[in-house]
Amino acid sequence: MKVVRGLLIIVILFAVAMFALGVLMVERSPLVTVSASTQVSQADTVNPLLRQVELALRDRHERHVITVSQQQFESLVGVVQRGIPAFRGAMKTTPEAGELTFSIALAESDWYINIETRVLPGDELALDYLRIGDLVMPGNLSLSVMEFVLNTWTRSDIATQARSRIRRVMLLPDTIKVHLAPLDSLLKQLNEVKNGLSVDQDDELKELTAYYFRYIAGRELALRDTPQSLLAYMKEGMARARERSNSQNAALHNKAVILALSVFVGHHRIANFIGDIHSDPLRALKPKTPAILRDRPDLARHFIISGALKLLSQDDISLAIGEFKELMDRAMGGSGYSFVDLSADMAGVAFANVATDPAYAAHVQSVIINASDESVIMPEIDGLPEGFSKQQFEAQYGQVDSPAYRQQVARINARLRRIDIYRPVLGN
Repeated sequence: MKVVRGLLIIVILFAVAMFALGVLMVERSPLVTVSASTQVSQADTVNPLLRQVELALRDRHERHVITVSQQQFESLVGVVQRGIPAFRGAMKTTPEAGELTFSIALAESDWYINIETRVLPGDELALDYLRIGDLVMPGNLSLSVMEFVLNTWTRSDIATQARSRIRRVMLLPDTIKVHLAPLDSLLKQLNEVKNGLSVDQDDELKELTAYYFRYIAGRELALRDTPQSLLAYMKEGMARARERSNSQNAALHNKAVILALSVFVGHHRIANFIGDIHSDPLRALKPKTPAILRDRPDLARHFIISGALKLLSQDDISLAIGEFKELMDRAMGGSGYSFVDLSADMAGVAFANVATDPAYAAHVQSVIINASDESVIMPEIDGLPEGFSKQQFEAQYGQVDSPAYRQQVARINARLRRIDIYRPVLGN
């Protein structure tokens, strides 16, 4: 009886402690109040940062310096907020410290989790403190705890490796410079960790995706000298999926077809999010000529990559990424902001949603197989404006939450709702 009473006391004390921690961690108002539309207005500044990251990943045996400005950081946070409205973040730096703040709105409540930390300059990653609500932890302790948790979860030392790659942190007004050691060993271990964390369904999806990738790549369609419609590739994949699937697993097969097409006709690097599906990792397979949609290769890529990102992510982050890419294209040398491209992004997401819904998956297979033209998946693009520079975009639309901008998005949605197979996910 004493043992039972002791265990009961321990459980009660633990529950009280967890409740107390919860009370300490939540607050009534957010630390960060800036809107996503304000943050992503500087999306064109992110291009140099992406080039730095791409170089660091490509030349993985060399040292690199990644420079992140306040505008770049907040633009990236803004795109996350566009997809996950509950999340907000901000950055402010001086030569003495860099302050990072984040606010997360708790669902169906007026409470927030506010996170604040100060990054210190030095020859390693160092934090002054980590504050979550009213709970404050010393910086070194918080880093050690996060490192231990991530290492334990992944059953590796990946967090320790990542931390050791940071050789210097320099702080300037509104800018952080991070000096990185060669990333080769970290990237190799990251790939091992990714494979080790996969579950049975992920393995099944990867195997199916690899199968459909090889199947579509081997069709005569992919070897033609003239560009072929994305719909033609979808017909090949969906016809094979109907042969191999049933009503219970049609959604999974459709998902695999979309992912396979995103790698084959979209971009081979999408495979990094799926797993090893290439038969020859050193030679990325692709069609002899680019796939097209509405006679444009860029729309085919937008459609299928956005659909894949929807399946690989959560919430509406895929549309946010597509929108963000258009905002980056306003920069000098870019193709300009395009509502036509955005319509392809939105169509791709709608298709991914309905094709992987178990209630409609088999029907979608039949619709694609019997389709006579692209209007079954892609709305008309006539009259949609494109090619805006940053100055032109801001003059006509201001920000991405303006009434004029939302009117164009509503116009695209209205066209999408007229496509029969999208009505289950978009309504009439």
